[in-house]
Amino acid sequence: MNPDEPVRWALAGYGAGGRTFHAPLIRSAAGLNLVAVVTGSPDRQAQVRADDPASTTVPALEDLPALGVVGVTITTPSATHAPLAHQALDLGLHVVVDKPFALNGAAAAELVAHAERAGRVLVPYQNRRWDSDLLTLLRLLEDGELGRVHRFVSRIDRFRPVKSSWHGAGAEQGGGVLLDLGPHLVDQATHLFGPVRSVHAELQTIRPGAGAEDEVELHLEHINGVHSTLAAGLASAAPGPRLQVNGDRGGFVIDGFDIQEDQLKAGHTPAGLGQEWGVEPESAWGRLFTADGHRVVPSERGAWDSYYPAVARAVLGEAPPPVDPQDAVRTAQVLDAARQSAAHGRVVLMGEAG
Repeated sequence: MNPDEPVRWALAGYGAGGRTFHAPLIRSAAGLNLVAVVTGSPDRQAQVRADDPASTTVPALEDLPALGVVGVTITTPSATHAPLAHQALDLGLHVVVDKPFALNGAAAAELVAHAERAGRVLVPYQNRRWDSDLLTLLRLLEDGELGRVHRFVSRIDRFRPVKSSWHGAGAEQGGGVLLDLGPHLVDQATHLFGPVRSVHAELQTIRPGAGAEDEVELHLEHINGVHSTLAAGLASAAPGPRLQVNGDRGGFVIDGFDIQEDQLKAGHTPAGLGQEWGVEPESAWGRLFTADGHRVVPSERGAWDSYYPAVARAVLGEAPPPVDPQDAVRTAQVLDAARQSAAHGRVVLMGEAG
């Protein structure tokens, strides 16, 4: 590869995830050029042509090397993520894998080992490490505003009634909130507070026809003593705070949801919005509470747009991947422990799950 030319990239899958959450970020990324989309759907092939006439469509991963593609993002149905990533690695491609990285910890570890043998860059897609609220919390932690943290709460509450004619995929196909939203919540918690010692979880299926769990709550004890409560659901009409953290000097709470998702859904891109990308309105800023009272804390700019340029640098050997693939293995192991905990109604120590 010529380091002076953009890395030629492809996208496997052009459903809601590929079209809305990946393609605009790849097209906006310095150092990357989206040259191909892998999809066998005529409707989605037409959509690719409408969105980006410069991109081509191919029906299979095997067609990518002939186009000079060196890397691909896998954003297909959950159960296909690991098999397609293995296939891409066998083709000599670097790979970004959307969540869930794999359906369980063993499959995640096998995928990472394959990438190491192949000598290719493998990166989990954990864009929510660059959410505005998380970056703001990281700044407060680094500045010592909260002191020694003992409790962290993170929620993703949504309300998505099930249509009577729809039946979701079961857990064995990667369906359910645990593998859909759980990877983001667990990754953020461990990114902030480090490895997990034990897990207790409750998984429920509230909505008829949901196919798998649609309400989850995980209680993690981190090795450093912090306790995290992580909750996600699709049957929660009344949302709780997005993030709440308490330490011995103060606490921080923020409501609502990072603006970058809405910006993408509205058709905006980082390239189009420039400095307005990821900027939260003052009405969305969080609050810092201390013994002296409370004050509003300006939010950091959300930075999903930093992820793919970092992938390009990693592929060129200029920097490490923006997310360590071993982090995805540890996240999958926590989710394994959560499922085991819910099944047996007990606390699971990490290392027991399997």
